[in-house]
Amino acid sequence: MRKADVQSKLEIIPENIEKLELLRAKDYQEFRSDFRNIDSTLHRLQTSIQSLIDIGSYIIAQLGLKTPSFSAEVIEILAQAEFISPEDQERYITMIQFRNRVVHLYNSVDVEVLFGILQEEINDIRMLYRTFLEIIEAHESRQNAYT
Repeated sequence: MRKADVQSKLEIIPENIEKLELLRAKDYQEFRSDFRNIDSTLHRLQTSIQSLIDIGSYIIAQLGLKTPSFSAEVIEILAQAEFISPEDQERYITMIQFRNRVVHLYNSVDVEVLFGILQEEINDIRMLYRTFLEIIEAHESRQNAYT
């Protein structure tokens, strides 16, 4: 497993979180008053979560685990392999379901719900990002020890 294989995906997440923190600092009225705040939040959340799905899929492939059939199954497989705790599993699956809603039902995302996610759920992206980074780095160092 090589961090370089998913480096571009890894780089998206901290950049997006930085931008989301700027949006998060706005109060609700200011946030909803400009469509750019809403559009930017949707885009940054969607691309962050998609990057996490892609990184998780990479980890699964590199570890030779069962191939996921759908996005949320990435989390289920990694939880079964004990890389993700049962407590975190449901939160991460909910996060992926939100991404699916943004992609497929983009015209019906409630601004108040979006603002709540921005205020309360950004840490889930950070936590899963760190988990994936730790998995990659641990397996990368093991791989380097054998070469």
